Amino acid sequence: MNLRILNGQVYDPETGKITKRDLFVNGTVMAEAPAEGPDAGTPVTIDAEGCIVTTGLIDNHVHFYNYGTENGVNPDAYAFPCGITTAVDAGSVGAGTYEGFRRTVMTTSDVKIYTQLHMASGGQAAEVYPENQQAKYFERARIRELFRTYPDNLVGLKLRLSNGVLDPQYAEETLRETIKMAEEVGGNVTVHMSDPCIDSEKLASILRPGDVMCHIFHGKGETILDADGHVRKGIREAQERGVIMDMANGRTNFDIVVGQKAIADGMLPDIISSDINPPAYYLHPLHSMPRIMSKFLDFGMTLEQVLAATTRAPAMNIGHPELATLAAGTPADLAVFKLVQKEVPYTDYNGHTFTGHQVLVPQMTVKDGKVMYCQADFQ
Repeated sequence: MNLRILNGQVYDPETGKITKRDLFVNGTVMAEAPAEGPDAGTPVTIDAEGCIVTTGLIDNHVHFYNYGTENGVNPDAYAFPCGITTAVDAGSVGAGTYEGFRRTVMTTSDVKIYTQLHMASGGQAAEVYPENQQAKYFERARIRELFRTYPDNLVGLKLRLSNGVLDPQYAEETLRETIKMAEEVGGNVTVHMSDPCIDSEKLASILRPGDVMCHIFHGKGETILDADGHVRKGIREAQERGVIMDMANGRTNFDIVVGQKAIADGMLPDIISSDINPPAYYLHPLHSMPRIMSKFLDFGMTLEQVLAATTRAPAMNIGHPELATLAAGTPADLAVFKLVQKEVPYTDYNGHTFTGHQVLVPQMTVKDGKVMYCQADFQ
């Protein structure tokens, strides 16, 4: 299919700017102009007047092992209505369960899925039976084998350093051994840090540039704020030297007050992601990626900053910059939104509430040149 998307306010992740321009898709890739010649056919024209057009969103923290884990959701049913064309599964599977995830969910889904491999071989099967992350149980040889076999898909390693999941006495060893493993196989380390079982500043000091702290605005246990409500020095220093801060909303891992105070103190998330899971699938306090993005607009981030945190930043983090560019010849993954002015209620797991005044409403999602979703009253 050839597409002409006309009159849109186009966000270009490479420049970070929004300009009014037309976009062209020839087959599965972006193009500088409409296809010509006897085989070109008649392009489908989409009038994006009054809309924001960008590369397809990248949700950097999802759980997509549908029916394979307790917290898995249907990838395509969630992604395309939200403008998401690429996602990163954040540790649903480990070395013992990755092949099953790959051969079932990944091969039958149209959304592009990359994987962070959990250091616990069973992944996150069920909350009532947390994964065992002691370093002595790491299947290092199997992890090496999987990264050699699937370098196109495996982008990093995942840990949950939370009380109730890992005994504090093992936290530092587990983290350091995971980083050693990441250095062997290539890729970064993502650490779930809500209700941390290790001091957050110590955790941040151990991580390397490019590693990720997720759920940074959580409100459980020790948060990123000090007693005066300011971002703790070690957290800020870690971000400044390149540790990636992913807010990863989730159902229980985001606190409105912590987020508001941190942003007011000058700390913006590098990445905005959903941590989508069944109990909050299109429901509060998580809802969806566009609703989370809208919340951060009302927290004071600019539209360009929010779009960068859902396109360019995650693309670079997983080593796939081609997913966040409009250059000719790159994948034709696109999302179209309208920014609607209306009151929007928000709540969090801790009972805090907030009223926003604008919401990004997905209108159309294009994956590899194919229209995968279209709002009923658009076009």
